[in-house]
Amino acid sequence: MRPTDRLFFAVLPDAETGEAICSARRHLCEKAGLQGTEVPPEQLHVTLWRVGDYVVPPTAEDIDAIVRQASTVEMPPFRLSFGSAKSHSRGALVLCGGRGSADLENLSTRLRDALTSPGAERRRAFLPHMTLMRSETILPERRIKAIGWTVREIVLVHSQLGRAKHRAVGRLPLRGRQLPLPGFDF
Repeated sequence: MRPTDRLFFAVLPDAETGEAICSARRHLCEKAGLQGTEVPPEQLHVTLWRVGDYVVPPTAEDIDAIVRQASTVEMPPFRLSFGSAKSHSRGALVLCGGRGSADLENLSTRLRDALTSPGAERRRAFLPHMTLMRSETILPERRIKAIGWTVREIVLVHSQLGRAKHRAVGRLPLRGRQLPLPGFDF
């Protein structure tokens, strides 16, 4: 049987940042002559960890258990920004590079560790990015005016595969104390 549903954890831009991202996408499309299928503003996200694919929709109990497991992850809010755009795998135009990539990687690793059994197979390396659209035109990496926001929560998203439908089914605030930088006293 073929999966119909997916659960994944993501960070989402706030509404103002979402508007700035869509504006940057329009500008890139005009300047580079890009055409394709745009990710709707309400679906813009950075995937942190794919929990899994399902052949039937996950139950409320499944979702509650996943959120409980993920609630053990502690990390303070952090600033995230993207300063480049480029074509990525399978025709995706993505935002990448910028401030907070290490924090995203750290958060992804913490989620992976909280949600997988010790010794379980690990998926490929985490590459922080946000997909803007699908296009057959290849765009080499271009610097853009940095677009960013403060990441304050992680969101469990339920996606209906092949239907481009996303729905937030769980939200967890980032929490934890900020660690001092080495060599600095606070």
